[in-house]
Amino acid sequence: MQKISGRYLAGILIIVIGVIALLDNFGLVEISFTYLVSLLWPLLLGIAGINFIVNRRDIPGIVTGSLLIALGVMFLGRNAGFFDINMQKFWQGFWPIIIILIGVSLLSKNKSNSSGHLAIMGAVEKNNAGWELESADYLALMGGIELDICQATFREREINLGLSAIMGGITVIVPEDVAVTCKGTAVMGGIDLLGRESGGIVGSATMQSGDLQSADKIVNLDCFCMLGGIEIKR
Repeated sequence: MQKISGRYLAGILIIVIGVIALLDNFGLVEISFTYLVSLLWPLLLGIAGINFIVNRRDIPGIVTGSLLIALGVMFLGRNAGFFDINMQKFWQGFWPIIIILIGVSLLSKNKSNSSGHLAIMGAVEKNNAGWELESADYLALMGGIELDICQATFREREINLGLSAIMGGITVIVPEDVAVTCKGTAVMGGIDLLGRESGGIVGSATMQSGDLQSADKIVNLDCFCMLGGIEIKR
């Protein structure tokens, strides 16, 4: 089953908002564009959560995705007037969950699990000579990840990396002799793919560097960030 990129779901949402705004401008519907945006922005949280659960399929991804979906549903219901939320009690419950996640991070010592690498309010740094690069997913949740592929040995000719930054940052350094393909989506964040930048409320970018047919080494990067940043550089 192919992975679903968050940029497609976000793109569908933006198209729907644009169509409704167009109909409103011609008087075919009566919906305030400002009200529509203020009502539907929590759907971006839900989209990010679905993207994590469907594409990552590991415990950190499921936990993060479920949390984002729950926040999206909660704020959407609040904006639509379905229920009232005591924000003081919300933050009283939210921060203990974050503290629990920090504890889990300390217990795991940021070691990789069976399908990826996780940094929660901490750092994962792979910049020592000879570290082994393999296809994996990396998640920075209010933390930072640095991957220096120039120092890595490749387990396979072609490596697939999933990079997700939520209120955190990820930096990847790629050597000149490695062909690279990148695609990325930023929601209220920024991505820099070898000099091609995108950001804002929702932004996306794709790029390719090097000859994929003749290259001895290939790295494919699938990037997603929310309220954070991802930088790919040589």
